[in-house]
Amino acid sequence: MDAKAAQSPGWIRFLAWFEVNKKRLLIGTVIGLVLGLTIGFAIYYQSQREVRASEALSEVKTPLNPSTPPPPGTAAAYQKIAREHKGTQAGGRALIMAGTTLFVQGDFDEAQKSFEQFAREYPASPFVPEALFGIASCLDAKKKPADAIAKFEELRRRYGKSSVMDETKLALGRLYEEQNKPAMALDLYDELVKANQYSGIGSEAGLRMEDLLSQHPELKKTNAPIMMPPPSTRPTNLAMRMTNRPQITMTNLTRRTSNVPSMILTNRPPATGAAAPLKLNINTNKQ
Repeated sequence: MDAKAAQSPGWIRFLAWFEVNKKRLLIGTVIGLVLGLTIGFAIYYQSQREVRASEALSEVKTPLNPSTPPPPGTAAAYQKIAREHKGTQAGGRALIMAGTTLFVQGDFDEAQKSFEQFAREYPASPFVPEALFGIASCLDAKKKPADAIAKFEELRRRYGKSSVMDETKLALGRLYEEQNKPAMALDLYDELVKANQYSGIGSEAGLRMEDLLSQHPELKKTNAPIMMPPPSTRPTNLAMRMTNRPQITMTNLTRRTSNVPSMILTNRPPATGAAAPLKLNINTNKQ
């Protein structure tokens, strides 16, 4: 910098301002550095918490065969992870898995508590619809149809595009049939058939429509013809198509990038009144 620039009015004013405010600038710089370090440490600490929680979740051993019941203590192991790693994604998944395991074991009260805890503690999670579906399924299994319908309808209203919406409509249709509301059930089955013409759930909805219309022929006047899937996609065994087991299928791939579990609950208690066993597929083994 030449002498002329050094003696310019602007530079002189800057030097004067700096001399007056240099203490404040120093304090501000120190605060900025401390804040940056604190934020960086917090991010690092949270990431390490997630790693530890995922590792703990992967250590819970579950059967590879979905039809094999989980070993004793599985639900307690998931609940321990949920407590010790509260606030992490893996801790939330542990709550869902604990509820699933308890449902399989027929402990519907404790399963419902686990699903409710997840919905309360992780309201922003993308898995809240699965938790609400679990709550509704527990209420259904406990023979509380009015409460189950209310919860299923809440799920339908708030999460109309969730991955469990088809199962929700199917369960609602059955409950409306049981509550002697065939027209409401028929509307739900009709939606499912139109949206799932080539899937198993569309086939089941179509079969229920056939049964419902055979019992209530007066409803045929106000409904379009049933759009049944091709014969090759429909169940041919009467026992298979009439059996709708409460089912939860969950996948926890802790080593994958997404770490996203999926849960499907298909809930229709058998005619005996006791909740049928659920199929459980929880894979937490390391890849």
